[in-house]
Amino acid sequence: MDKEVSIQPYYLKDNRKSEHLERNAIETISKEIQKHPRTKCNILDLVTMNVSDIQEDKEITGAYNNILKTDLFGSQYDWLARFAKHVENLELTIHQDDKAFIVIKKHGNVTEKNDDISGRYYVLNKEKSPKDLITVFGNYHFPVLDTSKLEMKKWAESKGLISIMNKTWFCYRPKNNKPCGACNPCRYTIEEGLLYRFSLRALLNHKIKKFRKQSAIYGFAKKVYYTWK
Repeated sequence: MDKEVSIQPYYLKDNRKSEHLERNAIETISKEIQKHPRTKCNILDLVTMNVSDIQEDKEITGAYNNILKTDLFGSQYDWLARFAKHVENLELTIHQDDKAFIVIKKHGNVTEKNDDISGRYYVLNKEKSPKDLITVFGNYHFPVLDTSKLEMKKWAESKGLISIMNKTWFCYRPKNNKPCGACNPCRYTIEEGLLYRFSLRALLNHKIKKFRKQSAIYGFAKKVYYTWK
């Protein structure tokens, strides 16, 4: 927000239950950034596109599926990569501890860049990364790849921007327009230290789901043990 640049936001629709809340968050945050006295950037109108309209690409989908054989990460990285192929210098804000961050760090290598327009960011090092990783992640700029959510919170607090950051949305299955605490994005947000973004009910939902998952794993392991005993 402190650079004299134009920012083009995109929103890709795939009929998520949280879609209206995500769109509202984008609109609210964009307006608050634009009216902030320190803002120098210009945020362009949101470009919206249906995921189903993104052009198919067998090479990208094949590369995504190859990585998926050894590492679990979201299906959105298939259609995001197909979209990024046609958008120059698209920024993807995966961060430290993201599943995609773990995949990149495990299999590839990144290079730090710094320029007057974009500031500091990372790109995939295409000389030191495997072909499948390049196919899926090679068209992005990663501005916060080495940053945790708690570090983002501390930065926002230091700049007086925490009220804006707290309007971000992450939950896939909202309950009464509030984070559910049980879906994967909620789980990751809780485990990364931002418990204050949740109601007590959502935190309880998180604990219940975690207990059920652990119980299911224990029950399966016990069954296997007695089967082979």
